[in-house]
Amino acid sequence: MASATTAGQGFTSQEVKSKLIYNDPWLTAAAAKDLSSANPNPSPEFNRAAYNPAVLHVRFTQAAGKTTSKDTDAFLDLTLIPSKGEVQGRRVEISTREFGSQLRLLYMQLSRQDSLDEVNPESPTRRLHQLLIESITPLLEKHRVSTLLIAADRGLQAVPFAALSDGDRYFGDRYAFAMTPSLALTDINLPTQSGSYLLALGASEFDGLAALPLVPQELDKISSSDPNRKDLFLNQAFTPSALLIKGGESRYDRVHVATHAEFRPGGPSASQLHSGTGPIAMDELSKLRQRRKGVPLDLVVFSACRTALGDADSELGFAGLAIQAGARSAIGTLWYVDDVVTSAYFVQMYRYLDKDMPKAEALQLTRQAFIRGLVTLEGDQIIGVDGTPLLINLTPTQQRRVVRGMENPFFWAGIELLGSPW
Repeated sequence: MASATTAGQGFTSQEVKSKLIYNDPWLTAAAAKDLSSANPNPSPEFNRAAYNPAVLHVRFTQAAGKTTSKDTDAFLDLTLIPSKGEVQGRRVEISTREFGSQLRLLYMQLSRQDSLDEVNPESPTRRLHQLLIESITPLLEKHRVSTLLIAADRGLQAVPFAALSDGDRYFGDRYAFAMTPSLALTDINLPTQSGSYLLALGASEFDGLAALPLVPQELDKISSSDPNRKDLFLNQAFTPSALLIKGGESRYDRVHVATHAEFRPGGPSASQLHSGTGPIAMDELSKLRQRRKGVPLDLVVFSACRTALGDADSELGFAGLAIQAGARSAIGTLWYVDDVVTSAYFVQMYRYLDKDMPKAEALQLTRQAFIRGLVTLEGDQIIGVDGTPLLINLTPTQQRRVVRGMENPFFWAGIELLGSPW
């Protein structure tokens, strides 16, 4: 199955390819070098010479009675739009019952921090990889794709792609990627602002909710190389207006929010983030687009519980709504992630991001650091890739939560980039 368009996504494949080819300096740098010299065993460093983005459109279609097997009842159509070369695709027949069952089992294993049993071809991580990735893998290898923007249909956005394994490596280890529900919602041009100015907001103390004692450290340590380019609002200083008014100022191109989030029945107006002085309704984020007057935020990060997906009434979650509100990219979490590891993850991620690399690569390198055991607990500190602390003064309780290591996908696979990968 080959396709020349990204159906329902708002762009033709040629438009997408032209943006990938001509507007990307990382790709220009890659084209000038011999990719055969790229390290076959990548370490957590950005290999500019091997940078090669593409778009993968994943479309789900109910097809009961139309498949070639009585055991399947739906199609997955996977279309790869490389930066150079022809658009190609593959069709996979699936059983919706098996797909749903495997996804539930994978989430259960992740929530328990169990082994995903990657060596077993029948394990959920392997089966989902076979259904979603395996058929397109030869094309990814043929085009030497390093980075994917995955445009996934509704229902597929809950798949933890980073935790899918081919038996050798996890998808999130092998590829940098971002998710989007629609290419029409995604700004795939490069950011126009030079430099970066960060608005960091968070709350560590709440009435009726568990404390987040590491939030002050997290906000202090992210993008700490130049404190003059960061404004920080903590607890009582983190008011709804600090996010909605200050975040509307065009000088900020990144916003980082570390707090609790709640999804309630009733849609975006009922779901909320907790500031230091009161709740912020989910639909209030739409005001950021109005106030920024055509200057989009480059990145919004929600370092909070399960912010990449919402409920049936708020499917996109806070991160998806940030994209709708005009942000080029947003980062949220697919499940309730341990707050110790979350804070360490984001401090390490910003260290990569501040090295002027694409956002998807910064997340990939952070995942690789955790997978390879390069983020470690030493005494009461979590130490990062360069040997310097990510977090300090952990309590005995906090230390016990990570004393067995942080390599399990539960810790790193649920943090996901939405929108533009660069």
